[in-house]
Amino acid sequence: MNKRQYVIANIILGLIAVVLLHELIRDASKTGDFMGYVNAGSHVFYGENIYSDPINTWPPFFSVFSVPLAMGDEISSYFIRFIWLVGSLVAMYYALALTTQLVFHKPLVFRKHQAGIMIQDPLVLVPLILLLRYIMDNMMNVQINMYMLFCSLLAITFFTQKKYAWAGMLIGLTISLKVYTIFFVFYFLFKREFKVVGWTLLAVLLFNLIPLPVFGYDQYIAYYVQWINEVAPHSFFTNHTNQSLFAMFLRFLSPSHNELNLMVNFLEMKPHAVKLLTYAVVCLASIYPAYVFRRKLKDLVSLNSIVEYSLVFSIIPLLSPVSWKAYFIFLWLPYFLTYALLYRTDSTLAKSTHQWLRGCFWVSVGMTVFSSELFLGIHLSDVLEVWSIVTVGAIVLLFVQFYIALHVDKFDVSTVKILHPPD
Repeated sequence: MNKRQYVIANIILGLIAVVLLHELIRDASKTGDFMGYVNAGSHVFYGENIYSDPINTWPPFFSVFSVPLAMGDEISSYFIRFIWLVGSLVAMYYALALTTQLVFHKPLVFRKHQAGIMIQDPLVLVPLILLLRYIMDNMMNVQINMYMLFCSLLAITFFTQKKYAWAGMLIGLTISLKVYTIFFVFYFLFKREFKVVGWTLLAVLLFNLIPLPVFGYDQYIAYYVQWINEVAPHSFFTNHTNQSLFAMFLRFLSPSHNELNLMVNFLEMKPHAVKLLTYAVVCLASIYPAYVFRRKLKDLVSLNSIVEYSLVFSIIPLLSPVSWKAYFIFLWLPYFLTYALLYRTDSTLAKSTHQWLRGCFWVSVGMTVFSSELFLGIHLSDVLEVWSIVTVGAIVLLFVQFYIALHVDKFDVSTVKILHPPD
C-alpha cells in the first residue's frame, strides 16, 4: 500500500466513522424494534401478558432478558438506546476482528506498526463498505442483530478452539433470544459434532428455565405453549420488508397482499400449501450439498471448514421464516470470505471461471446492497423488495460460495495479499 492509497483508505474509514456517528446520535431518538424489546420487558416487570403486544414474536426468555432495557427506558429512553447502539457498533467491530482471525489467523489492527491486518486494508474495508447498508439498517431500527452476529462468530471461534462448552453456551443464548441461529445446531448435528450440540441443548434448557421463577410454573407453561402453538406458527409476514425465502414463495405463489398493493403472484395457492412447498424445495435443494459435506470436519480451521461455516451464515437470513433486511448483517462473513478468495487470494481456477464467479459476486452485491433506498429511492427500492431482490441476491451469493466449496482446493489462503502501510 503506497502513501496515496493509505491516505485514501483513512479518508474512507473516517467518512464511515462520521456516518455511523451521525446515525448513532440520530437513531438513539428513534423507537425502532427496540420499542418491542422495551414493551416485552415492561410487560414482565408489571406482570402483564407479554404477548398482548403483537410485535412480540420472541420466546418468553427474550421478554425476561428485556427487563433491564425496559427499566433503562423508564429512566431515559434516549440514553438506553444510545448505549445499546454503541454496544452494537462495538460488537460489529469485534465481529470484524474475529473474522480476520478466523479466516487468516491474523488480528485486526488500527496502527500501522502492529502486526496483523489493518482495518484500512481493502481486504476488510471493501466488505465493510458493502455491508454498511445493513449496519445502518440495524442502527436505524435499533435492533439486536449485530450482537447476534458477534456471538455467532465468537461461538464458531470457540468451536475451532475445541472449547465446546463456551461455543454451545453462546449458540444456546442466541437461540433462546431469537431462534434463527438454530441452523448452527442443525449443521453441527449433521457433521456429528455431538459435544457442541450437547452443550447447546443444555444451554437452551438452562436459559429457558430462567423465566420459571419470574412467571411461576403455571404462567411459565402457558407462555411457552402459547409461543409454540400460536405465536411462532403465525410469524410469517409477506410484506416487502421480510426478505426470507418463505416470504418470497408466499408473495410469488399465493395472493398475499402487501402494503404497496403490488401483486406479484403467478399462482393462487393457499398459504399453508406454499409453506409445505417451500419446505419441500429446501429439502430437495439440500440433498446434493448434504452429500458433498457429509464427512466430519477434520481440521476445524481449514479453508474447507471455514467455507462451510460461511454457508451456514448465508442460510440463516434466507431460511428464517421472518427475515427483516437487518438480519442480512449475517452476510458479513460470506461477503468477506468470498471477496478475499476471488480478489485477494491466488487460485488455479480457469480464468473464465474466475471472471464468472466475480461477475456473480457483483450481481449479488447489486441486488443486496445497491437496491437500497439510498441508491434507488424509497418507492423503487420497496417495489424491488416485493420482488424479493435481497433474497435473490443472497441466493446468488450462496451459489458462488457453494461453487467455491466444490473447488476449495484451487484456492491457497496462504497467498492472501495483505497490504502493508507506508513507513
